[in-house]
Amino acid sequence: MKDELDFEQLVLIMGGHTAFQILWAGVKLGVFEALSKSGGMTNAEIGQATRLEPRPLRILLTGLTSLRLILKDGEVYRNSEVVEKVLVSTSPDNWVDVLGWQNYIVYPGEMDFVESLTTNSNVGLRRFPGNEPNLYARLAHDPKLEKIFQDAMSSLSNSANTYLADQVDLRGVRHLVDAGGGDGTNAIRLARANPHLRVTIFDAPTVCKIAEKNIEVAGLSGRVDTHPGDFFVKDFPKDIDCILFAHMLTIWSPEKDTALLRRAYDALPEGGQVIIFNMMGWDDETGPMTTALGSPYFLSIATGEGMLYTWKEFESFLAGAGFTQTKRIELPKDHCVLIGIK
Repeated sequence: MKDELDFEQLVLIMGGHTAFQILWAGVKLGVFEALSKSGGMTNAEIGQATRLEPRPLRILLTGLTSLRLILKDGEVYRNSEVVEKVLVSTSPDNWVDVLGWQNYIVYPGEMDFVESLTTNSNVGLRRFPGNEPNLYARLAHDPKLEKIFQDAMSSLSNSANTYLADQVDLRGVRHLVDAGGGDGTNAIRLARANPHLRVTIFDAPTVCKIAEKNIEVAGLSGRVDTHPGDFFVKDFPKDIDCILFAHMLTIWSPEKDTALLRRAYDALPEGGQVIIFNMMGWDDETGPMTTALGSPYFLSIATGEGMLYTWKEFESFLAGAGFTQTKRIELPKDHCVLIGIK
């Protein structure tokens, strides 16, 4: 049996918005970066680095220390181990850009969470310009916000896709389509890890333009390309034998996911495979925390349809689309891979 909630945990939940702002300030004001470079700093040294007056500095440091984001040993502050790994930009596992997505997209939209629950719709979408029914289409109206979103998704992918490249055997795959491949982070990593592999990113035209620049910078224009369009409507590229859905099937309803997987099934040859790469919920629906805190975004803002589904739900979507074999692979950071074979 899990431990009961204690008072301090309840206070943290009640003040979660404030806790995030303290965390965000630590990032934006460069506290974590400065402590990482120095190995430890005094109050006065942090004040000099951040140019904060004594009272606001005290408020910030008390908050960061109470949240155990930074640790105080005598008069010297230093980063906690997890902050050093996740919130310092030089760390390959950092999620710094994810916080921009939280601050500029998730926080404003989830102000409408209760109304989204009672109406079963993404009410929070009204906080973003446009008339389209989902966030992803509306982002095209605001290039700055679209970049914040793509940077966040790239950060999420970049910190986890090493595991995808290492744990998923693509030696028998010739041509992989990264459906909803974003700025090309996954495609570039997979192409580098598999020199024989051709990868095509299938995403919206504005997103493909971002990906094309990154592909060129990576020097992979000969093996990685784009296929602009809506994968619910436009045909998948020809002559493919694998389709990757990375952080994608959480966006849509079970019915749409099954329909999309059926389109993937029809586009693949016999023996072709579809790869679902995502954070997944436990089959008993009690966690993990990433699933619990991630799902409200899909209801309140993204589409009003999706959530972080469980392993067995994803398996049911694959079965409904016609895939007869599945394989589960558990990865770090609550990420998982589910492979369906035609």
